[in-house]
Amino acid sequence: MALVVFLCLLLSILMLCLAWLGHLSLLHLGLAHWRAGTVHPVVRRLLKPRTPRDCPACCLSSPFSADGGPSPLPVRPWCEVKSRRGAPKHLDTQGFACPNHQCPYFGNTDARVHAIVGDGTHGRVEQIQTFRCQACHTTFSERLHTPLYRLKTPSQQVAVVLSARAFGLDASAAERVFGYRQATITTWLTRAGEHAQTLHERSLCHLRLPHLQLDELRTRLRSYKNVVWLWLAIDPLTKLLPVLHLGPRTQHTAHLVIHLLRQCLASGCLPLFTSDGLNLYFYALTAHFGTWREERRRGRNVCRWQVAANLIYGQVKNATDCASWCASRT
Repeated sequence: MALVVFLCLLLSILMLCLAWLGHLSLLHLGLAHWRAGTVHPVVRRLLKPRTPRDCPACCLSSPFSADGGPSPLPVRPWCEVKSRRGAPKHLDTQGFACPNHQCPYFGNTDARVHAIVGDGTHGRVEQIQTFRCQACHTTFSERLHTPLYRLKTPSQQVAVVLSARAFGLDASAAERVFGYRQATITTWLTRAGEHAQTLHERSLCHLRLPHLQLDELRTRLRSYKNVVWLWLAIDPLTKLLPVLHLGPRTQHTAHLVIHLLRQCLASGCLPLFTSDGLNLYFYALTAHFGTWREERRRGRNVCRWQVAANLIYGQVKNATDCASWCASRT
């Protein structure tokens, strides 16, 4: 009799346990369906503007800007200083300047002011003009500060090799075709790239562009182990590229790109900026387009960065992506 009672109690306890487990499973399934059917609102994080103190390039730049720097002291034209005797100058020296930093006419490219005259030619394959500064008696070649400086290879041959490399010819293939060593061709290409960068910085300045599109392209180079990004700013109307920079996809690079772009634009020019919505552009733009304002807080004057009120930055979405998104929603 006792065994029967024990078995009945054990069976009832097992039935209660099974009922409790079934109840818990039903509650779990109902909660999962409720969570799946609930639509949570998307809360976007507010982006906080940055200041020029967050840009490493602005911190390292000189206190004098390109527009507000001290102007060089005026010098008297050499034609008023020198003696009237001697033969007149027949060679046009416009665009050339004395490379001597101690010379009062250093960096002056005006032929009516500087003291540069022709001083013969040199070179066996090509005739290279030599100039001389009559003020400090410094002589220099017309190829100074150019990719052809102190090169014995004819300039036409160098131009052909660099043109072939620019059109995609491999360095090893160029070595077999033209007969020059790969190290020599790489040196020519490096010189041409540095000179092109200098020409780009001097030519593309004081620009007034109404619209600029910011973008970064993912690429891989042989000399880099990791993936690098090509940052660029392009004018959609004229297809002009004021800034091209190769680097990682970081906030530091974004600051550097916008810093270079700010130097290319004219004073007071604030174009419309568009991009793919990368937050790095927002921080960089707000750090470079604005003014410092002096305010009084807690009894002392402090400088506060004020972002330009007419700064417009928007996100551009592809039309095909929008169409596919609308089709998926319907």
